[in-house]
Amino acid sequence: MHGLGDVRFFDRVARLYDWVMPAADQQSLAAALSRADGDIDRLLDFGGGTGRATIAVDAAERTVVDISRPMLRRAQARTASGPGRPADPSGPLATVQGDAGRLAVGDNTIDAAIVVDAFHHMPAQAAVVSEAQRVLRPGGVFVVREFDPSHPLGWLLARGEHSIGMNSTFHTPAELAELLADAGFEVEILDAGFEYTVVGTNR
Repeated sequence: MHGLGDVRFFDRVARLYDWVMPAADQQSLAAALSRADGDIDRLLDFGGGTGRATIAVDAAERTVVDISRPMLRRAQARTASGPGRPADPSGPLATVQGDAGRLAVGDNTIDAAIVVDAFHHMPAQAAVVSEAQRVLRPGGVFVVREFDPSHPLGWLLARGEHSIGMNSTFHTPAELAELLADAGFEVEILDAGFEYTVVGTNR
């Protein structure tokens, strides 16, 4: 899912991750997920790490998919509160260690898939988008929250990640929207700035 250097970085920082990263933007996620036809009962969080975005979504079944085992251990501990790790009152999160481009999930079985602040770490991005389209039911949504490299702060973030050996690939909102459209999604760009949201509905 991530480049090898990226995985090693997240393995090392897993214990500190929830201390230094802000909570996911629940309002932006809710606005994007509202584009789905019908209720969202089954959610997959691609590259979800410690589950910081997953806990912002109200769904009966929530699964964090990530390649970093230390990050997933933090997600599994979400029901226990602690410094830098808000407890999730909705109960434990399911976790799967694996590649978001090759999921052991049936076709048309998921209501929503999200990628929050992680898509740029995924080397096979087109495969991830195709996999999201495969597992989503008709009317389901694929939501991506990302950083815009054409924004001054996004440019600095991209330079910073590359300087520490990450193989990050960032897209502008228009570029990411085109990537989702090429996979067959009906696409909408919901907001813009340093961080933006693109949502694709599976038609």
